[in-house]
Amino acid sequence: MYINRPVLLYFTQLSTLDQRSSNTINMDKKCAVIMCVVLLSTPLIQGFAVPRGKRCLCNKLSNQVNVMALAQMDVYPSSSLCENTEYIVTIKSTGATKCVSSDLKEIKALLNGKNR
Repeated sequence: MYINRPVLLYFTQLSTLDQRSSNTINMDKKCAVIMCVVLLSTPLIQGFAVPRGKRCLCNKLSNQVNVMALAQMDVYPSSSLCENTEYIVTIKSTGATKCVSSDLKEIKALLNGKNR
């Protein structure tokens, strides 16, 4: 059986083209599946909350404060991170911050506006 050389080259080129195209189609399918899985899983990952316990600013409260030495008083209301209302004062002379208890009569007076 005699096969013409150009015909033989034509058939070999066709067979290699078929193999290349099938490999790229398989890779394209794999990439598409991976991309779908990644894109569909992102809303699930974003919705999970990681509990880390209380994230309050004040761990230790002071029971005394000199109202005349205060430069500033910050009030942080309760939030999702900390369930306590926190009162933090800044002292004029040192610039240090201090957490104070809300039960102090000086703090209550400042909050009511009686001490100007």
